[in-house]
Amino acid sequence: MWYPSPKHISRVYFGALIVAAAGVHFSPALSSIGLIIMIAVGIGVLLGEASERRLRNLQIAFLGLMGVMLILDMFAGNSIQGSFSAIQVMIPWFFLPAICVVPKILPSYPEKLLMVLAIPLWWISGASMLNYTADFEFLSQMVLESKPLPLYTEVYHIEFSLLLTVVLLGMTFVFSEVLVKKAGFTFYSIYILLFISLHMVSARTGLLSYWLGMGIWVIYQLKSKSVWQKIKPIYAIGIFIFILISLMQIPSLKNRMVNTTEDLRVLVNGGDVNHKSLGQRVEAWKAIMGIIAQPDNFLTGVGSTQFESVLFESYERQNSKLFLSNRIGPHNQTLQWMATYGFPVTVIWYALLIVLLGSQLGLMGSLMLGVPIWAASMFESIAQRQAGTLSVILVCAVFQTIVQYRENNKKISAIN
Repeated sequence: MWYPSPKHISRVYFGALIVAAAGVHFSPALSSIGLIIMIAVGIGVLLGEASERRLRNLQIAFLGLMGVMLILDMFAGNSIQGSFSAIQVMIPWFFLPAICVVPKILPSYPEKLLMVLAIPLWWISGASMLNYTADFEFLSQMVLESKPLPLYTEVYHIEFSLLLTVVLLGMTFVFSEVLVKKAGFTFYSIYILLFISLHMVSARTGLLSYWLGMGIWVIYQLKSKSVWQKIKPIYAIGIFIFILISLMQIPSLKNRMVNTTEDLRVLVNGGDVNHKSLGQRVEAWKAIMGIIAQPDNFLTGVGSTQFESVLFESYERQNSKLFLSNRIGPHNQTLQWMATYGFPVTVIWYALLIVLLGSQLGLMGSLMLGVPIWAASMFESIAQRQAGTLSVILVCAVFQTIVQYRENNKKISAIN
């Protein structure tokens, strides 16, 4: 009987990852096919690796949690088909152990993978920045009004900013974990372009996630004695001030800061939150908390079928200041899961995710990945959109690739 070689399996998996990452911008169906292939390959590798007992147990636990969510949803009055449709977009989240095992067993070259994943983002970012400069005054006003800037992609602007963030954090993680001296001019040029794009045409959610991840990375670098031997503190401070001053010259970033300050002022001092992005989210969170506060809902949730109607009833009970047209969804993944499936399910989900990331990526990698994703999920229900799910899959695969590549280099160095 013929069995595919590890090299072929690796090519299929990483090829599917690239197809999913590129296809999401113009063909969601193509991106879904890529994700399905990744999951299928991951399951095959996971079942065939006798040494990966922990990952197999975690995979069973994730699938068990998905089963519990489906059962709770059906008890809330939904059909089997309806319950499955409600979690269809987030299904890849429940196969994270299978997705992580392939880069662990069959590692690739992380710097090459990141450059390929960055190509569609690089193209879209470049075109979008040119469009911003061509219609500068109008689009700058849109930023002040919390409106998304036009992007040459089918991906929603918050999820696009998250895709930018995870690729940039992956490239940053490479610096410390693999020490890629051979990356060359192209690697760093792409990083700079995506960095500028994140601050010029991206959403605030992406900016928050990126700088949280970078903060964790910087803290870990400062703990290393070798860093202090190579870089004098005065130089590091000078570089930081230079970057800060340079970023402040980007008009759209200035406008975002003005917009954020105004949002916070209205929240603190009171005022009309109908046209304030943050204010609308806070009102939505209050409505969600009103649902969760009820004992039955706290334990088992209201189910996906009832969720929308119950949310708008909660808006009414909370005497929301928002107009009917501005009463948005939760824009918070944690609260949405708690209201839909209950508090225990949400806690178990986070516990499984923490165990998975901690066991596979180490403390620095899991924090650089987990904290930014968690921050993004506080302001957007990222699991409800395909690009948000893809961001999580992509960053898990990339970080696992980097960690394993580093481990393999250590073994080779020890032998030599």
